[in-house]
Amino acid sequence: MEQQKDNEVIVQLKQALSHLEQAIRLTIQSLKENQESKNNLGYVWEEFLGTFFGKIKTIGKENKINLLNLVSFERLKKFQ
Repeated sequence: MEQQKDNEVIVQLKQALSHLEQAIRLTIQSLKENQESKNNLGYVWEEFLGTFFGKIKTIGKENKINLLNLVSFERLKKFQ
């Protein structure tokens, strides 16, 4: 049962990553075509990231689990 839940998490994160990659590509395409959309798209990305990290914090607090503690930010640097 645990393995099934782990696999479900993996599937959901892969789908989320796919959607994020598409949003990144669309954002870049839009900025290349129209630099004036920079402020609006910047706001949209700020709102998204703020909401995302806010949900990690809020839902984590509700369940007394800090998901960000699961992530090694040192290892994340390797992906840059």
